[in-house]
Amino acid sequence: MDWRRYSRRVRIAQRTLPRFEHPVAISLAFSLLFAVLGMSLLNLVGIGLGAGLQQLGTSVVGSLPQAKGEGQIVLTEQQVTISAAPVLDALPEFTKSNAVTIGGKVPAFAALAGRQIEVALNGSVVSTVPLLSDGRFSGGALTLPDGTSTIIARLIDGATEVAVSSATVVVDRSAPALTITRPKANETVEGPELVIEGKTEPDAEVTVSGRALRPNPDGTFADRISAPIGPLTLQIAAKDKAGNETKTALSVTVKQSSLAPAAAVTLGITLDRVKVRPGQTVVVKMIATENGKPKADLSVTLQVGVFTVGTYKTDPTGVATVGFAAPDHEADDVAIVALGGGTAARATLTVSNKP
Repeated sequence: MDWRRYSRRVRIAQRTLPRFEHPVAISLAFSLLFAVLGMSLLNLVGIGLGAGLQQLGTSVVGSLPQAKGEGQIVLTEQQVTISAAPVLDALPEFTKSNAVTIGGKVPAFAALAGRQIEVALNGSVVSTVPLLSDGRFSGGALTLPDGTSTIIARLIDGATEVAVSSATVVVDRSAPALTITRPKANETVEGPELVIEGKTEPDAEVTVSGRALRPNPDGTFADRISAPIGPLTLQIAAKDKAGNETKTALSVTVKQSSLAPAAAVTLGITLDRVKVRPGQTVVVKMIATENGKPKADLSVTLQVGVFTVGTYKTDPTGVATVGFAAPDHEADDVAIVALGGGTAARATLTVSNKP
């Protein structure tokens, strides 16, 4: 290219393109513009967010319980009442004493000046007592008649009843009946297992020589114990819910079993579980040996409590496996007994609704 032509084009370019001579200044200008636009956008977002938060706060506050009179709150569209009823100190459900002490407390928000507690027994007002500053009150001692009584404590404001609570107490001063049907007094019975059967009132607690057992719902009970040969005195007691107790001492004589034992036959017994729920299946293994070797074809009788499940033959390994249903009520230490070959083996089973 001709040098003069080239120089002329350079001068033309310098005159027509002056705006590209300062790129840094242009970048700064654009950065400033974007910053201004960003601040404006953030301001708009902040205003919208603030309005949203305010609306959310209003919604939350509106949904919270709001006080509405004494002891009441509003939860959304439902009204919930907080009870101002007096809370009575613990009273026995059953007792053998005719005297009980009444006391308790009302919630702090209900313990206003001038309010009182009115105590009624079986429909008749027996006392009116003031509230202490902490809301507690003491109604003093009450004398209850035998049988079932209803005690009512009313929170009153002048002649107006504010709230009320009640409790029922049964006064029972009679000892429970206790009848032993087996064995009879002064009877001679065969050992080594002794069966005790009897009856008391429903829900009473029974002990046989200090061993607790649970009667059936109708009050009948049964137990089986190992008894030594010779004279034996059984101490049997029944206690009701009120604490009344009946005790009896039963004397018997235990003699050696008349069954002639087979030569060195021994029995063992195992349960697949020792604690079950009422009616649950239990699998028992009765194991017979003779002189240390499996005893086959031996008749073995299984008893659960005082009931006989059945008689079974041992297999070539000396084992008889039987399944049975546990008693349909809760009981502690149910006797599971295997009898055969003039000897016996025992295990115990607990029947409970608790896991």
